[in-house]
Amino acid sequence: MNRDCMPLVTAVIPVYNHEKFVAESIRSVINQTYRNMELIVLNDGSKDGSHEKILPLVEECEKRFVRFQYVYRDNIGLTATLNQALSMAKGAYFTILASDDIALPAKTELLVKALETAGLEYAAAFGNALFIDEQARRIWLSQKGVVSYEKNESSYDNYLDFQTNGGRYIDYRGVEFGGFATLLGHNYLPATSNLVKTELIRHVGAWTKDNPSEDWEMWLKLSRQFRFTYVDEPMALYRWHDSNSIKGNSDRLKLCSLLLTTKEKQYCERNGLSQIWREAYASLYKAVLLDKKIAVSEKLSSLESSEILFVALYLAKRFTRKVLRAFVRAA
Repeated sequence: MNRDCMPLVTAVIPVYNHEKFVAESIRSVINQTYRNMELIVLNDGSKDGSHEKILPLVEECEKRFVRFQYVYRDNIGLTATLNQALSMAKGAYFTILASDDIALPAKTELLVKALETAGLEYAAAFGNALFIDEQARRIWLSQKGVVSYEKNESSYDNYLDFQTNGGRYIDYRGVEFGGFATLLGHNYLPATSNLVKTELIRHVGAWTKDNPSEDWEMWLKLSRQFRFTYVDEPMALYRWHDSNSIKGNSDRLKLCSLLLTTKEKQYCERNGLSQIWREAYASLYKAVLLDKKIAVSEKLSSLESSEILFVALYLAKRFTRKVLRAFVRAA
């Protein structure tokens, strides 16, 4: 593609303690078929050998990209790192790649084409992501995250099927893709397989400091005002390993998810989404309630007093269904 005729894309790789994977992640951006790109690598105070893995790639990056910046500084957290990258970005489009994931070669090209041909009401374009293990081998996940190396009827090899075929089915190939109502209570969008208009990230206020569900909050804010388009192809490889943030911070993520949903209550009441909000809130509170890592005081303080009766009825209904299913199976 002619670099001079296409919009500049800012690719960002926030790095924290991924010495085993970071070089592969950077190289996957180097190998993008789309040419008009800048790359910003922000090393957020890694304590392992990530810095030493990045340094040999600096010269190659300086030659490959329109603009390349590598910053190695003290740890300030992911959301502050993303806001720093946003302040540095010069591209019309913005894409983030986790330092343990891999972008497939056509990712940027396909997503730019999708957004360039979509209407002004579209803020972002998404593709899918395939699962890989630490050695970059393809894997399948059960609904509970159990890894297998062979496909079976109840396993998934890609992010969107895994996220939308559990307790709450969403037709991600349909018109509801990325809609606010589908995102309420459940973030099913792959953070590593998207491209967003940079000016619209700034328009909605960027990322909230120290929020561990930073991508979900961004999709909620954008989906209030804009639409998302979907390209039905894998754009990246999502690495499933022991240090995934989704595993290590599950209790914190649950509490944060509940807080995010609570903040959307008034918006939902004004826009006829109260029932959807209540069901999302109750489902998230159930997850908090059952998490043994979360203190009882936190569970109680996170419960909306005005929703106690609804949550109690919701939990009783779910429990009754579970008992009936068990009875039918036993019979």
